Amino acid sequence: QTYYFFKENEKCAKEIRRTGLGIMGLGDCLIKMKIRYGSKESMSAIKKIFETLRNNAYEESSDLAKEKGSFPKFNKTKYLKGYHIKNLPEELRKKIAKQGIRNAVLLTIAPTGTTSLISGVSSGIEPVYEFVFKRKDRTGEHMMYHPLYEEWKKKNPNVPKPDYFVSAQDLNPLEHAQVQAVAQEFIDSSISKTVNAPNSHTIEDVKALYMAAYDLGLKGLAYMRDGSREGVLERVNATVASGQVQKEEPQMQFNNSFKPKPVAPRPMSLSGVTYKMETPIGHTYITINHNENQEPFEIFMTIGKVGSDVAAMADALGRMISLNLRLTDGLSPRERIRQVVAQLIGIGGARSIGFGKDRVRSLPDAIAKVLSLHYGFALNGKVEDKPLAKDLINGHSNGHVSKVAEPQPARQSNAQAFAGGAEIVKMQQLAIDGGAGAALDTSTSLYDLCPECGGGSLAYEEGCKKCYACGYSEC
Repeated sequence: QTYYFFKENEKCAKEIRRTGLGIMGLGDCLIKMKIRYGSKESMSAIKKIFETLRNNAYEESSDLAKEKGSFPKFNKTKYLKGYHIKNLPEELRKKIAKQGIRNAVLLTIAPTGTTSLISGVSSGIEPVYEFVFKRKDRTGEHMMYHPLYEEWKKKNPNVPKPDYFVSAQDLNPLEHAQVQAVAQEFIDSSISKTVNAPNSHTIEDVKALYMAAYDLGLKGLAYMRDGSREGVLERVNATVASGQVQKEEPQMQFNNSFKPKPVAPRPMSLSGVTYKMETPIGHTYITINHNENQEPFEIFMTIGKVGSDVAAMADALGRMISLNLRLTDGLSPRERIRQVVAQLIGIGGARSIGFGKDRVRSLPDAIAKVLSLHYGFALNGKVEDKPLAKDLINGHSNGHVSKVAEPQPARQSNAQAFAGGAEIVKMQQLAIDGGAGAALDTSTSLYDLCPECGGGSLAYEEGCKKCYACGYSEC
């Protein structure tokens, strides 16, 4: 059942009953047919595919209308005069005139980026993006091969790639537009198609492309110039793709005169405060400890189940921040905290929690928000000082940040000014019920990073790890 926010939305949707039937895997289909994407032969094949899809969709919708009735706003006279309806075969038009039609609009070409990855096929009506490429995600860098190309390569080692193995970058921009023009002739709603252009594409080239798209009657056009967005997918050069060994890159030269900055030793005991923060991956306990001069000295996080990938990365992040704070040269500890907040604030993950200024986008974003709250930084596009609160409990009462336990008063002699000269909150020793071994609440369902899609959606349930984002399973 579909739920609607407003009755007007429900009324409008049910009066016309739009559907969005479409396809994905067109690029793979043409490869299996040994037809080059963008060629004249491919245009004929694409036309037949979409004509078949359209005719059968309209025929089935008309049969449903005979059984259940047409959509409420159906007006036979006006409907049969529609642009797409006039292009239907005459027999089908007569059938609609007699039986009606269940759905006003039937077809769309959606950007099936995620669903095509899950299904293991090319996206929508796009060509294969690349047959060999490096993908960077939260789990690292991976060399990926297109399944059809990998299968062909195993059967045909040391054989030049046939021309029907054409990637998005191998096509010229006009071929992309022409494919869309052929497909959209049979699509009665929206259509998604990206034109991949070379890095050398000039402003005049872009202008000529858009004018050509206008002349072809395209509904719209998405344009992406090679190299305009680096760091997600990277092409692999021909030598790597063919399996040849590359020349070893020259090693980076280091300055041997570099002397590491001394790191302050950690005392046996430190006082500080622990915050409980709601994050997209569950409850996180963030502890901020200070030295005897009330300067920030170390930060560490406790999250989820010990040993999980997310917990390991949280521990590593806390260690790196702490190491930065313990360096004795250069910036003051408070300024180091400011720089950490500036780097971590706003980092987005697979999911977020909360709304408005209380929205937490990821674990790093949660750390930045706790640090800015604790040290009185204002987050107005940049990290600025603001008057510090006398009480460390969240004064905004947003429900996301709270103390774990009521603290015991700290020694008054420990309150000293930070290097910035701002008034300092007196640090307090955290009272822990049950001693040092007291367990934290880990009842919240937490997730690890998925090795397939990189999203923080990998859950351990029913004796098996599975991803709620992409459907990956270890069982």
